[in-house]
Amino acid sequence: MITLVNPPNPPKAVSNKDMMGGLGQLYSSEALQKIPAIDIPYSAALIRKKGMPVQVIDCLGSDWDISELLIFLQENNSELIAIRTSTPTFEWDMRVAKLIKTVTKSLIIIFGPHVQIFPNETLKHSFVDAIVLGEPELTLLEIADKGLNSGIEGLWYKDEGRVFQNSPRKLIENLDNLPFPAWDLMPYSGYEGTNLMKDIKPFVTIQSSRGCPHSCTYCPYPVTQGRNLRARSPQNVVDELDWLSKKLEVKSVLFRDPEFALYRDRVVKICEGIIARNIKMAWRCETRLKDLDESLIALMAQAGCIGINMGIESGDDEVLKNVKRRIIPLDQAQSIIKSCHKHNIESFCFFILGLPGETSKSARKTINYALNLKADFVQFTVSTPYPGTELREWAEDKGFISSNSLDRITGYNAAMRNEALSAEEIQKLQWLAQESIEMQRVKMAKRCLADVRLLASELKRWFKFQKTRRQFYWGI
Repeated sequence: MITLVNPPNPPKAVSNKDMMGGLGQLYSSEALQKIPAIDIPYSAALIRKKGMPVQVIDCLGSDWDISELLIFLQENNSELIAIRTSTPTFEWDMRVAKLIKTVTKSLIIIFGPHVQIFPNETLKHSFVDAIVLGEPELTLLEIADKGLNSGIEGLWYKDEGRVFQNSPRKLIENLDNLPFPAWDLMPYSGYEGTNLMKDIKPFVTIQSSRGCPHSCTYCPYPVTQGRNLRARSPQNVVDELDWLSKKLEVKSVLFRDPEFALYRDRVVKICEGIIARNIKMAWRCETRLKDLDESLIALMAQAGCIGINMGIESGDDEVLKNVKRRIIPLDQAQSIIKSCHKHNIESFCFFILGLPGETSKSARKTINYALNLKADFVQFTVSTPYPGTELREWAEDKGFISSNSLDRITGYNAAMRNEALSAEEIQKLQWLAQESIEMQRVKMAKRCLADVRLLASELKRWFKFQKTRRQFYWGI
């Protein structure tokens, strides 16, 4: 039997390994979201479909600590144990893997996009028997069937002191061929979405496409998923949503596509399919503002969308040019946000401070852009040199990496400087930016208390949001 393991969180932190193209993000323990790594249930579903025994231990969803994990693995012997790792949790996960090896004597396999970028650094650990490079589903399936051998693509393994590096495995072209993720093997009642979706449970994720055709220098998605967008058919996506709703009684999902609305016609067909089959499920997605317009937003809302995550990244044109990204004029962004408000869709906008060419002046320009956007939520992160990205190469060439500790590669801890700003200055600008957003919310609250009409308007919008939440929470 093969056991797939997502290790416990590091101390005082919450790890969401599916983020950043699977390289992962690390939050403080107060984080209000628990997002599963979707390659685990996909792999489990494929193994089970072929009639082989598989079990899944996801300590994120079950809130297990190391002791609980080790006791279970001791009592439930498994010949093969495949452990999912990520960049900020890698060192911690290796400590857990060593303990698992000590108490089980099982063959230890490490997988996740981080391994693809650092194969030698992973396999050098004496307690690691094998690693999976690239997308894990088909490779783990073959390992479960045949064990560790030279005929399995995407596998590096040890045998009698020697390291064997098998040929790489191509990316899965037709994602429709994969079975739906085996959420029934996962502790999915323990997963949590953000904001509006937090209380709409059960919550899981869905991946309707992989890959990103854009060239943003800071982004890991093209590194880990390739530059060609591989999209599932609308019919297949709607079938999964229907299955999740009827078989598992899932109430909300997060689309884990790098850019959900890149192909408009496909999104329209997915939404029309949801409406036609009367699937009552709340969902949110991530996409670019340029993909959206009033009519599409209205259709998405009708199909159950209650939130859209939008990466704007910077309000400075020169900074965006440096990272191969185009600026969205403020009036255009405001129009999209206004449409989201109109249709009761929560707008969540992301910005990055400290990118190449960033100065204190351009950072403040971005902060002002965000303040004038009037989005429901704004989040500032810091420029992060994720392994394999063009930004990482640039920072290394310039000697701008300020910390080589992998647990600093979180998206929130400054791990690099740029031409004008130190890592400490970038971190302070991020704190200032987030504080400015929070102060804007406080000022709005005070204005509402002083202006009855404004208060009535904001309360009306809040109640409309709550009505949307209840519709999906109660399934009516």
